[in-house]
Amino acid sequence: MKSTTSTVTVAAPERYAYLDLTDQLERAIKDSGVTRGAAIAFCAHTTCALLINEWEDGALADFRRHLTDAVPHEGVYYQHDDFDLRTQNLHEDERRNGHAHVKSMLLSATSHAIPVVAGAPAFGTWQRLIFLEMDEPKDRTVTFHVFGD
Repeated sequence: MKSTTSTVTVAAPERYAYLDLTDQLERAIKDSGVTRGAAIAFCAHTTCALLINEWEDGALADFRRHLTDAVPHEGVYYQHDDFDLRTQNLHEDERRNGHAHVKSMLLSATSHAIPVVAGAPAFGTWQRLIFLEMDEPKDRTVTFHVFGD
């Protein structure tokens, strides 16, 4: 059995921007030499998400709108942002990003296991691996672990 791990660094241009990571996933699979097995895509950050869905402007805009309507960024109290109460996991440059943490927890999408068949991700016709930034943009690391024969 083969097993390889690789990482890519991505940065969205703005909050709620999407990046299509399908090509990077396909490259990780090809570079691994695995033709039958699985690939795990994992993002080790708490205010962004990995999604598998259709890359279509209307669907992406609809999701962004409904997500931000369900968990607004402004005008809502987030205890995470209350620095008079919060005592854990603070940096000197701490941002008010409680909204992004709530969105990420609702999506629960830090990783996906994707079957590899014939050396490619076994996605449905329109499926793509999509990164969604929900906080201020910055460099993010996405790890691909590919294993199999």
